[in-house]
Amino acid sequence: MQNGYSGEVIREVYTTDTEAEAVREFLVGSGPFKNLYLKFAMKSFQKQLAYKFEYFIGVFNGLLFIFIFTSLWRSIYSNSEAAEGSGFTSDSIIAYAIFAMIVRISMSMDDMSTIGKVRSGAISLDLIKPMNYFSMILSEAIGQSMFHWFTRVVPILAVCLLMFDVSLPVSAANYGLFIVAWTLGYFIMFMINFLFGLIAFWTIETFSFQLMKYGLFTLFAGGIVPVDFFPDWARPVVDLLPFKYVLYVPTALFIGHIGGAEAFKLLVVQAFWVAGLGFICWTMWGVAQRKLVVQGG
Repeated sequence: MQNGYSGEVIREVYTTDTEAEAVREFLVGSGPFKNLYLKFAMKSFQKQLAYKFEYFIGVFNGLLFIFIFTSLWRSIYSNSEAAEGSGFTSDSIIAYAIFAMIVRISMSMDDMSTIGKVRSGAISLDLIKPMNYFSMILSEAIGQSMFHWFTRVVPILAVCLLMFDVSLPVSAANYGLFIVAWTLGYFIMFMINFLFGLIAFWTIETFSFQLMKYGLFTLFAGGIVPVDFFPDWARPVVDLLPFKYVLYVPTALFIGHIGGAEAFKLLVVQAFWVAGLGFICWTMWGVAQRKLVVQGG
């Protein structure tokens, strides 16, 4: 083994198979990628391949929810007065329901990673590793999300294009805006998950906080109901929260519901959220390390 590290030492310090294998390949210089964090992402992607049954269940669940939401919106739009003022047509709301679910699936990641490490005590080993913890779990999350892109998003999208009267945008601008918005939204979602994970440094019981996070995402991200349907008094509140910039903004830009100057404005707000949450994550991670009380081994 090059660099003086044995497999036993690596396996002892890096407590998961994904981490140990990535570091081993990095140290010996094997594999096509030389960047350590890229190796974490690749190993995280490969690890997901072991859960074949969950893959099929995930595809089925995605299609089931799309069928439920599209049926619900068809029923709502059968009454023309029910949808007045939303800015959506009967066709565009169906497209929104489909692509919002697809965007949500594409951002799937393990939001319990830090909590699990704190509870098991493995977080103490992470602190002595010669790498940035935030970057490490971000790399693993990206690997997980890329897996969902290829194994869930692609087949679900293919089925939806065949089953529903929807089509992909033809404008390159839509795809460009979507890629930027999706990337910024992904970082926002990851950092929110990271911050909620840090709660485990202060309390053993984190279920109620996770439940609150899921509730906030469900209500304000636009996954079930686009923010256009919110009452006028609630929209300023939604605009001040980060959740709609995770799901609603990428989806609305992709289907062309929002464009022009408004699209640019939303991207700028997303960028500010990424910068702001990044600073908060950096600050809270420093506080958490000083506060560390490991529960368990």
